[in-house]
Amino acid sequence: MNSWPCAMPSRCASPMPKLPNSTSPTPSSSGPSAEWQDMTPALHKIWCDEDEHYRYEHFADFNEWLHSEDGQAARVEYGVDVLPQPSKALFAGDRSSYDEAFQAFRKERRHEALGESWFQEQLGDDHWFQRNVDHFIQLVDLMDAGAVVPFVGAGISASAGFSSWKDHLRHQGKTAHIPSNRIEALLAGGDYETVLEEIEAIRGREVFINEIRDEFSRNLTIPDVVWRIAEMFTDTVITTNYDRLLEQSFETGEAGGVQVINGLNALEQPDPKKITVIKLHGDIREPKRCILSKNQYDEAYGNGSLNMHKSIPKLLAYHYKNSSLLFLGCSLSNDRTVQVFRKIREGMGEEEAKQHFSIEQAPESLEEIAQRNAELAKLGITPIWFEKGRYELVESILSLAKNELRHRGIAPQRLPVEEPPIKLDMDLSHFLGDFIDLMPLLHWLHRAVPQTATRQYLSAMQRVFHGHSFATRQADENLRMALDNLLRVLSNSVEFDGYAHGKLSVAFRCLQQYLKSIGEDNHLDDDFEWNIYELLTIPELQLETIVANKVDGSFDYHAIRLISALLQHGQKQRMSPKSFCELPSAVNHEFGDYISLALSASLGVSVPDRLDQIYTGDIQSLCEDAWNNLGKPIDLRFFDRVKWLFAQILQ
Repeated sequence: MNSWPCAMPSRCASPMPKLPNSTSPTPSSSGPSAEWQDMTPALHKIWCDEDEHYRYEHFADFNEWLHSEDGQAARVEYGVDVLPQPSKALFAGDRSSYDEAFQAFRKERRHEALGESWFQEQLGDDHWFQRNVDHFIQLVDLMDAGAVVPFVGAGISASAGFSSWKDHLRHQGKTAHIPSNRIEALLAGGDYETVLEEIEAIRGREVFINEIRDEFSRNLTIPDVVWRIAEMFTDTVITTNYDRLLEQSFETGEAGGVQVINGLNALEQPDPKKITVIKLHGDIREPKRCILSKNQYDEAYGNGSLNMHKSIPKLLAYHYKNSSLLFLGCSLSNDRTVQVFRKIREGMGEEEAKQHFSIEQAPESLEEIAQRNAELAKLGITPIWFEKGRYELVESILSLAKNELRHRGIAPQRLPVEEPPIKLDMDLSHFLGDFIDLMPLLHWLHRAVPQTATRQYLSAMQRVFHGHSFATRQADENLRMALDNLLRVLSNSVEFDGYAHGKLSVAFRCLQQYLKSIGEDNHLDDDFEWNIYELLTIPELQLETIVANKVDGSFDYHAIRLISALLQHGQKQRMSPKSFCELPSAVNHEFGDYISLALSASLGVSVPDRLDQIYTGDIQSLCEDAWNNLGKPIDLRFFDRVKWLFAQILQ
């Protein structure tokens, strides 16, 4: 970070203030470790930390604009035009003016991307623009919570120069000498599969496949919208496209970081270490495995009527029920995927459905936009409209969402790679972020978790073991990944379906790798598939032997005990597919022991000793708030409350 203008040197040099009416903690034999005792002086060196100056980088888009030619009028208005770093000077010296200028900038950017002027001119008022703003905020809130999975259609590939699917069928139809009026009539009715069937019947499958390969295997320039998708979504992306734009955008980082799952094998096990690109209808590198003809669509989705037991419908059903899908470049006409979503929606009855979104061009009349809005609502999809023909606005809306997340202090990042050991005197913010993930679980520390809270509790635990944090860093990586995948299964659904089998298989393999690494008998090299009963019972028996013969109090030991308790809970849940079972006390107890060890190793405190005895009210209140707001975006004020609490503990 560049040095800051010396606007307020005396304030920057002041010590961190105490919380109102707070008292210093009583010395304890279980007090902070030496590196944490040195924390407070290090914190004082942070530029004006008590004034939230660390948040300056959250407004990078505004700061860049203020320094640009476009921002000159604002610089003059606020008296910072002659300063070398006007945005930093305004932020440090006159925060209220900075906030005022930022809000005006933010409003203008929203109005540009979300089409205020166009709606006024085209439709006569701002009703649909205001709906756009509301829906955009709802989308950002869900992105903030990590709940959004993009569903990428042919419109995104068209932005790179590939033919749209309609145009490609027109070209193939012309080559097949099918009358253009026949082709247009079928395309207008969304009957793409009949076009495919007629082309293939006339020209033959091999010629059809060759033209598909020629079109979609070209290496074209990756458009901005694809880069933006790759920047913002680093877990799972679903696409109906054959081309490799998405993989190419992700593969600019670490080699081998992308896993492509072909729709014909849609229940293939996702690799938790990689970005998963699910190509529902196949990959152009294997054109003979692409779903192209009507017969292949029938095989993949069901002949005559949808077969929800087929792998692609099952995968779509899982994501529709468990994620908020964001449709980009999708026509959402009456194709097979839409038929699947419609059937799922109808079958859910009164069950609360996830909110899904589409970014699509707006119809040009009030009647048409109202009709299209109603069609999407029946599918559970909330539209965010853009001006007809201005496809570049899709990227603008995604960029706007990225900046909105940054304003909240959340920056989209790639999947984590191997990180060095945490340096607590330099990474307080990282530690606090990890600790905040723990807080909903600490709310139940040494308390019974009611049956109604089982799913939320297990989901919160999964977040802890998903990445590398102070709580997981010292445990064996195979054990951490086993916990991550096992918790995904137990918190996902009361039924053990194909998704559960895939994740349990990953957990099973990780446990076998761990057993092999410590010289124990294992099934790592066995060449056959285990069923769900075996995936739950075999490792539980293997780990039980280790626990009985090796009591060492290490991270691995406590992780093994927790895994054993979860496997036993999984066996019980498998026999109860109607509802989530009550969480056994052993799970909560083992997790409490594991976290106690992690906090002791990182902070030099034990749980519940110091935290409960000295700051009982503060800790319990904050943890209760964390539980009650689980799944919602983290309020920066909450983060500050936690930070101040640790500042007091570490004095």
